[in-house]
Amino acid sequence: MYSQFNKKIGAIRFKVEQAFGTMKRRFNLARARYFGTAKVQAQMCWAALGMNLLKAHRKLKAMELAGVGAP
Repeated sequence: MYSQFNKKIGAIRFKVEQAFGTMKRRFNLARARYFGTAKVQAQMCWAALGMNLLKAHRKLKAMELAGVGAP
């Protein structure tokens, strides 16, 4: 029962877990840097912003290498 469920959600879960793993490695999110909910939330928001910028950079770089888009 569980193995069938895991196979169905595995592809989606992989992408989400991969993003969290990258955030932990690249943005040092193994532990919260601050005390307090607001500060920790702000830290996570900045990390998510950094992750989105990293993804955008990679996508633009891939498009540049493929020769797609304006020079």
